[in-house]
Amino acid sequence: MKHKEKTKHIASVVMKISKEQNVIADVQASISTIIFLLKDNAQLRGFLQSKRFSTDQKGELIHSVFKDLLHPIVRELIVLYADDNPIMFLRNFSFYFNSLVKNELNIATVSAHTADELSKEEKEELKKQIEKIIGKNTEFSTLVDSSLIGGLKLRIDNVFLDASIKTKMENLRKDLIQQ
Repeated sequence: MKHKEKTKHIASVVMKISKEQNVIADVQASISTIIFLLKDNAQLRGFLQSKRFSTDQKGELIHSVFKDLLHPIVRELIVLYADDNPIMFLRNFSFYFNSLVKNELNIATVSAHTADELSKEEKEELKKQIEKIIGKNTEFSTLVDSSLIGGLKLRIDNVFLDASIKTKMENLRKDLIQQ
């Protein structure tokens, strides 16, 4: 099994176990915590990648240091992959597990690019309309892109929708040139 497929499989197994034990949020929070710590702490990265410590030594230290900070499932994952590029594994695992959580909870990530800043009410209304159309709850964010002139661009998970005036004008210009 390829590394990517193996990581996806492990993420799906952990998701199934987390769902059965009703600890999805705890596991997800622990994964976010360890990813943050790996980004922020060079000593932790060095320790996990070190060949000077045995797997057992790493396991003992991980279990004692992270006892109250990380869910046991996540601690075990770190120990299991301590000898096999744990940082890359945890980053990939985090990505796949978070995707499964979003799918399980029926959540889509939506980013709206607008020409001007939207008011709080406009953001809420846009969010409601998008949720109604796609039939999912959203993790919604907005960004101002003054080059748009007007309209908006949406990214819904990995789907891009462009309803900006700038793009409409460019398409109109292309159509006129072709005639």
